Amino acid sequence: MPNFLEKMDIKAIYHIYAKIKIRVPLEIQRTIKFNFYDYYFKISNGMKIVNVIPLTKGPLRNDLTYFTTKNIESGNVVSIFLRNKKILGLVLFSENVSDVKINIKDMNFNLKKIIEVKENSVFLKEYLESALLVSKYFVSSKNNAFASLIPGVFRENYDKIAPVKIRTSVEIENKKNLKIEKLLLQEPLEDRISIYKTLIRENFALKKSVFIVLPTENDIKTFEEYLSKGIQKFTFAVYGRLSVKKILKKFEQIISTPHPVLIISTAPFLCIPRQDIGVIILERESSDGYKMIARPHLDLRIFAELFASKINAKFISSDTLLRLETIAKQETEHCIPMHSLSFRTNFGGKIEVQKRMTKTLPFKIFSTETLKEIENMLAQKKKVFIFALRKGLATQTICRDCGEIVSCKKCSTLLVLYNLGETKKRTLVCNKCGEEAEGVATCDNCQSWNLAPLGIGTDTVYEEIRKIFSLGRSPTGEPKTKILKLDKESAKNKKTAEKIIKEFDSNSGSILIGTEMALFYLENKVALSVIASFDSLWSIPNFKMSEKILQLSISIISKTENKLIIQTKNNRDPAILAIESGNLLPFAREELEDRKKLGYPPFKRFIKIKHLGNKSETLKAKQILAEILKDYKPLIFSGFLTQVKSKYVTNALIKMETKNWSLPGLSANSSIDENLLAKLLSLPPSFEIFVDPEDLL
Repeated sequence: MPNFLEKMDIKAIYHIYAKIKIRVPLEIQRTIKFNFYDYYFKISNGMKIVNVIPLTKGPLRNDLTYFTTKNIESGNVVSIFLRNKKILGLVLFSENVSDVKINIKDMNFNLKKIIEVKENSVFLKEYLESALLVSKYFVSSKNNAFASLIPGVFRENYDKIAPVKIRTSVEIENKKNLKIEKLLLQEPLEDRISIYKTLIRENFALKKSVFIVLPTENDIKTFEEYLSKGIQKFTFAVYGRLSVKKILKKFEQIISTPHPVLIISTAPFLCIPRQDIGVIILERESSDGYKMIARPHLDLRIFAELFASKINAKFISSDTLLRLETIAKQETEHCIPMHSLSFRTNFGGKIEVQKRMTKTLPFKIFSTETLKEIENMLAQKKKVFIFALRKGLATQTICRDCGEIVSCKKCSTLLVLYNLGETKKRTLVCNKCGEEAEGVATCDNCQSWNLAPLGIGTDTVYEEIRKIFSLGRSPTGEPKTKILKLDKESAKNKKTAEKIIKEFDSNSGSILIGTEMALFYLENKVALSVIASFDSLWSIPNFKMSEKILQLSISIISKTENKLIIQTKNNRDPAILAIESGNLLPFAREELEDRKKLGYPPFKRFIKIKHLGNKSETLKAKQILAEILKDYKPLIFSGFLTQVKSKYVTNALIKMETKNWSLPGLSANSSIDENLLAKLLSLPPSFEIFVDPEDLL
């Protein structure tokens, strides 16, 4: 039999025989057939069918199948062709062709050959196992999960990192029957840093490395500065914005250093194969930065915890105020606090709540007392930060005659009023789809001209502050008081945001107006912070909003030195009373008790399915959801925003016991409902799945 057959796809071999059969007499066919299959089974004895996960993002519903004659094992990294492009793949499993109980000639696709088998997989098998588990938990395709959890710099430069020799040859102990230590740490930042320094020294003495997981680059830089003193040689801060050359160099240094190391990085860099990690600290545990906004909607906190359990590392969830669901783990999962959880805000300054008069006309953004306090700080050349929830001039526009709220005609989102362009022309803009509604002059509902902008955005605050505090000007004509604004409109990228903060820091007696985005970049404390409208925080439809308000307030307090002013119409708001008292424990207990009564997380598991489509597609989607998920009694309803880009939003919510949708590495005696998993995975790509959703609408 000719050698060229060895290079062909398996199915193609059958096609050769099919053509021979047409042209050759029957008696000769039998001889050829015998010789042909005799040869085929000889070569197939050394041939393997290989199940491969492509390490690239994309809409793949299943793993891909290839063949090879080379020795190959589960976890090997290989080069494959996918859509005529050479990419990396991860071997899930392989089988000898002779053992595969399928008829290859009946396949509706050709088996392609694996191009190359890499010598050894760089990644620990525990990391790969954790990635597989997290893909199940979040109902994600495996390729999307792996591509999200292995940084692109390593996938694109695999041949450069593969030859690096790992000096830490400590075997990860098999402790299947030993419960992994999971701890909670809730202390002010200064106290946490002190605890970490002791913890690092102790683990270094035990020849164990420490990995601190953080959500953002700014956090990584801050913690590196706090913790690297005295151990600079063994401290490695890694984040995505470093150059490829620097990341690869740090990778080599981390895995080739025989001494224990401190790694400070984001969760995907847990893939760096350091085998002596004794502690994984999930710092700033409450940050939204851990949740992936785009598909596959993974929560990197879940992944970090799973990986810690796989490598038998101590796992510490840490923050100034942990998420309430994490605090509840004392009861639900028997997690142990490292120290008694601190619910004190520990603010050395003063918190002043100023009640707005609801019927005072004309409406004023700032009370007289607030303006006097700002003026006082500026006179002392001190800095002021003013927080506004949303960007723009007004967060909504309402008809005074019928109460109709002006919304986007394309996607039904509330329109926000902006000053656009050099002419500062006032225009209503949709933050969701970007549609501009310049000609809106009357109400769509009653055709009234009596439209009024409501709500306080950053532009409104900025204009008011400039009007009041920039009357005195320097000889060059510039306002004497430096007034800056930081939101997504004024800073489209990280570089611009950093430039604004640098300018703010370098000007004494300046004012910064910003949204939550500003808190990520604000490093130095300001003398005075003002929450321009506390009531606007409740405008976001989210069942965790009270918790998020506390987190946001604590973030503002942490950036403030002397005084925090909260302007509100309701000074008896429970969240305000908790912040004002400095003791958050009663509020946290009451919130958890309410969630328990209502059957909300963390006492139940929520899975949300979202669909976007036209009217006919929406009707069909509702029927599909009702039929496929009927055993789980889903609640099917329209989204809070009924339309997005001219398409209708449909949601389905499944509520279930947490033990029926969890993993042993997260919760004892738990599992994933395989029947429900199969049903969810069978849904078309137009259905988006959220496990542990942040909102239900």
